[in-house]
Amino acid sequence: MPVNYGILRGSIIDAIPHEQGADHYQIEVQTADNIYRIAVDVYSQIAGSSRHYSSYGINQLDTSREVMFYKDENYNHPVLAALSACPQGFTVKQNMDNALYLDYLRYKPALFPIDEMKVVPPKNADGSGDDLNDDIDPWIQQAKGNPNAEVFALGSGWDDNAAGGHPDAHPYFNPNPSLGIHDIHMNQGDTGHEAQYNGTWQDGALFIHFTDTNKWIAMFFRFQNQSTSTDDNGDPI
Repeated sequence: MPVNYGILRGSIIDAIPHEQGADHYQIEVQTADNIYRIAVDVYSQIAGSSRHYSSYGINQLDTSREVMFYKDENYNHPVLAALSACPQGFTVKQNMDNALYLDYLRYKPALFPIDEMKVVPPKNADGSGDDLNDDIDPWIQQAKGNPNAEVFALGSGWDDNAAGGHPDAHPYFNPNPSLGIHDIHMNQGDTGHEAQYNGTWQDGALFIHFTDTNKWIAMFFRFQNQSTSTDDNGDPI
């Protein structure tokens, strides 16, 4: 069952860095018609630990989820033309330019050097350890409230008010968006419960564009347990 793939384009109006008790870096985004929430995985966890955010209602991890990350602060790639041309707001996969169907393993030219992704180790019980706040937050803060900045998030869209939705009960913002996008990471090669969402040409990523300087920041995420060798269904080989 592939993810509900799509792309969100808008302006950052607020953000909440990862804190103890949440698994994601939360970003509030304004478009012409709605506000959205982007939930970005930034926090590694090991099998059996509790999940503080899960739109699918799964509260325990059955496999270790160590985040891996790659950032390019001067990104230059042909995919940027398609990003620049996509409309504001959330666009579902069937309405997207095929050039925006991202695949970490198949896209040509390669989106980034996947073998250079760094592992973000889990935090210890005392809260010490690592997360991605220091990598993500400075650029988010530069873009927040900046009329010359836009964010582009690719992943799986959600609507809390849609039938079968699994709203996150935690109020991150006020008002708290009922629309959003998550799975901002590779969405193939997975094992455990997450394997049911494997698919090709549906990988997530986060881009920030500063229009006044034409500077692009690109951020790519995956989990260490996700295989970088997959079949046509996105399942590990």
